[in-house]
Amino acid sequence: MSESKGFQGQAGIVGFCRSIYAASIFVLNIGLARSMGTDAFGSFQQVFIFNAVFLVLTLGIPETMYYFLPRLSSEERPRFLGQTLLILCVTGGFSVLLFWFAAPFFAKIQHNPSIAPQLRIFGIYGAFLVASSFSDPVFITFKRFRFLFALNALHALFLVGLTAWYITEKGAPHTLFSAMAVFGFCKFILAVTLLYRMRPVMGEIWLFRGKSMLLLQLSFSLPIVLSSATEIISRWLDKYVVSFFFGAEVLGIFFIGAIEIPFIGILVSSVYSVVSPVLNSLHHKNDTAGFVKLTGKTIKFISKIIWPVFVYFFVFADHIIPLVFKEAFQGAVIPFRIYLLMMPLRIASFGVIVLALGRPRVVFKCAILALAANFVLNIVLALKIGFVGPAIATVVSTYMHVFMLLFIIIRELKVKVRELIPLSFLFSVAITSGLAVTLAYGFTQHFTGDLRTIVSSFFLFSGVYLFLGSKAGLIQLADFLELVGGRYFGKGTKGRKS
Repeated sequence: MSESKGFQGQAGIVGFCRSIYAASIFVLNIGLARSMGTDAFGSFQQVFIFNAVFLVLTLGIPETMYYFLPRLSSEERPRFLGQTLLILCVTGGFSVLLFWFAAPFFAKIQHNPSIAPQLRIFGIYGAFLVASSFSDPVFITFKRFRFLFALNALHALFLVGLTAWYITEKGAPHTLFSAMAVFGFCKFILAVTLLYRMRPVMGEIWLFRGKSMLLLQLSFSLPIVLSSATEIISRWLDKYVVSFFFGAEVLGIFFIGAIEIPFIGILVSSVYSVVSPVLNSLHHKNDTAGFVKLTGKTIKFISKIIWPVFVYFFVFADHIIPLVFKEAFQGAVIPFRIYLLMMPLRIASFGVIVLALGRPRVVFKCAILALAANFVLNIVLALKIGFVGPAIATVVSTYMHVFMLLFIIIRELKVKVRELIPLSFLFSVAITSGLAVTLAYGFTQHFTGDLRTIVSSFFLFSGVYLFLGSKAGLIQLADFLELVGGRYFGKGTKGRKS
């Protein structure tokens, strides 16, 4: 399977760059939660959760770049890049107007009018994020991983520095968002500068000559943005429901419970950003066997990383949450464990697989059905059982969504579940993880301190899992070396056979 050669190494490069930023967001949440307390942290999140709106306002344009850039001739690219920059700048400007005028409404529905000024400033930050969202697709497509690293590292350093400043100086949330707005502008300028440095490869960028492709790009992005918006709303719906029904303090606790382990989403998205073009190519060639084989290979690779993490965090959540976020957030343990139940599903990006089969409308329909179920369950369970209800609703609707997509995949490929998903391999990973966590829990259950418990259990669990996994043939050092082995930004994976 020469087409999939080196995908782990390339995914490792992209994943590392994105992980830097994700880790900094995690550090920001930890630092602010520990410094602010539940109520103030909840108010901060009532503003920050509108970050989801910025993802929608990109209009799916960055995703279209992955499709068009490799296909366009050198004569067509300048127009395409110019119109892309213009579209993103226009939608970024709309973000400023939206948050400036709608901030009082957004604050009112969350029963916290005092956050309206912060929402207006946050809209400026988001506008520059939208305007600079062209950077990842361009740098990945043209393999400018140094530029990708520079932008993500700079953003991460800013957020970590902002966190450190707030903790030491006891600053105000208003100042936090003002600093974000200034940084957003600086990042946009740097992204455009790096883009213009690539002109020898891409050609000049013509801002006002892309009319011929404008409608084509927008028509292509429409189903993407509809699907993405649906998924984003579904992903953030629980936070909005908790904020609306229970207020800032409960949202602060709930948000910690709903927080995702940083590198999990990055790992899956990075792997599939590299695998997706290969799946598209295999489907185009009607190579069902190759499609199924690559899907199974990807599931094996991801599961042996994600499943042990899921098992460990689920068992030791009651020690991890208070240790990392302080005892005030002890109430986040239950929703945290509930959300962890979605991790076993992360073995594959099922929506990407369905898209590779040429069924974008099906992805959208499934997303709409899942969102409807999520909305109804969120409201009902929030009213019936309190703030953990939205967590249960999100997990249930996510399982419904995945099962719908899996049914489509099986039907389109005309294969059985066990042919697509390596069930025996997953069973081995589950057993190995279960044995490792049982030994770790048994050894540390009488420890009193959270730090001692976590340090001891983590090293024991990791050692046992790696030992048993290697004996069972689950763990191969070469796979992980390939994942991180894109030395010199992509030159290290060359020549390894798939």
